Order: sequence, then structure tokens, then C-alpha cells
Amino acid sequence: MPSPTPTLTTLDVLERARRAGASLAGVASIAALYDSPSYGEHARSQRPSAFKSALVLALAHSESEPELDWWGVPGGTAGNRKLAEIARRLAGELRDAFGVDSHLLPYAIEKGGAYLKDAAVLAGLGIIGANNLLITPQFGPRVRTRALLLDIELPPASALDFAPCDACDRPCWRACPQGAFPAGSYSKSLCNVQMKTDEARAVSLVKYCRACELACPVGREQDCT
Repeated sequence: MPSPTPTLTTLDVLERARRAGASLAGVASIAALYDSPSYGEHARSQRPSAFKSALVLALAHSESEPELDWWGVPGGTAGNRKLAEIARRLAGELRDAFGVDSHLLPYAIEKGGAYLKDAAVLAGLGIIGANNLLITPQFGPRVRTRALLLDIELPPASALDFAPCDACDRPCWRACPQGAFPAGSYSKSLCNVQMKTDEARAVSLVKYCRACELACPVGREQDCT
């Protein structure tokens, strides 16, 4: 008679994610993820019906390692490749030990990916800050994320009681070279101007602006170590 498959808990999954190399990890429900505000504007015709939970993995991105987010090589960025390796390592472990099927979502929305900021908030990793970035208590906005879908239902995280921008004087707004926060709201079009400028300046790698991210004081004392 075969041995019964051991029970897998959320705590087990999160601990295994950290051992695999993730700086942070949290669980969101698939239903909540695809009902998030971003999908209200950009509905997907097909949702991954075989999966029930989304495990969001975050990798700390120190100011001292800018190369983690430089674009222009196969596989995206070094940070993205590292997160994908962490996710695949974890997926293999969950499959072998617990029989869990998983699917690493593509990074790009147009290739079937998820809105990762929304996913991270739903997974209890942080909040969307005044700079329109995910802000985590541990590392501020200096993180990179990916999502691994699981075919088991795990209890989703609760929303964080965390509001660092309420008492902040918004150094992120002042740092933006394009003034992308007119009247206190984020302008995607102005941010895109800077992205196009960064792309035009690139020689072999695109080094996108991180001004608002690096200006944020939250989590700076840890320096993403």
C-alpha cells in the first residue's frame, strides 16, 4: 500500500520558498487575482482553471546590484532569471514531495502573465505606494516579483495594515526626472517618456530609471541584504 501524501500547509510552502532563495513569499487566491482592478480594465478571455492558488515570490533588489534589472539579454533581466530559477526549484520540490502541479506565469501580460503588483498586494507582501510601486515593509519598493500557480487551495494572505506613505513627504515624486506625479497622481505617459529615453540611450543593455524606487525611504535600513 503506497504511503499517503503528506499534508502541505501555507507555512510549509512559504518556508520552502524562502529556502529556495526568495526574499519574500505570499499566497493569493486565483479568483481574487483575476478580479483585481487591473483585470477590470484589461480582461483576459482565458483564466487558468486548473490552478487554485498563486504563490508570489519576491527577490530583494539592492541599490548596489543595479544589473539585476538591466534589460537586453535572453530571459529578460538577471533578476527575472534568478526568480524563474527559484520558482522552478520550488516547483520541483513541491511536485516530488507533495504531488503538487504548478505553472510559472510568464512575466509579460501579453504572454499570459499576471499583474504582479496586484498579486503581491493580495499575497500580503506589501501595498501600492504613492510612487505607484509595490512597497514592502522589509525592502520598500526594491523588490522584483514572479508568480507560481499551484493546483492546491491554500488560505490566502490578509491585507497588510501598512501605510508608509501617509506620513511621508514624497521624495519619490521629487526624484522623478519627468515629473510623472502631477497633481499627486501617477502619469503612465510621462513615465513612458523616461523609458523611451532610457531605451534610446542604451548601447547593449537598457538601464531603466529607478529614481522613484531608490528615493523611497521604506526598508532602506536593511539595504536588501
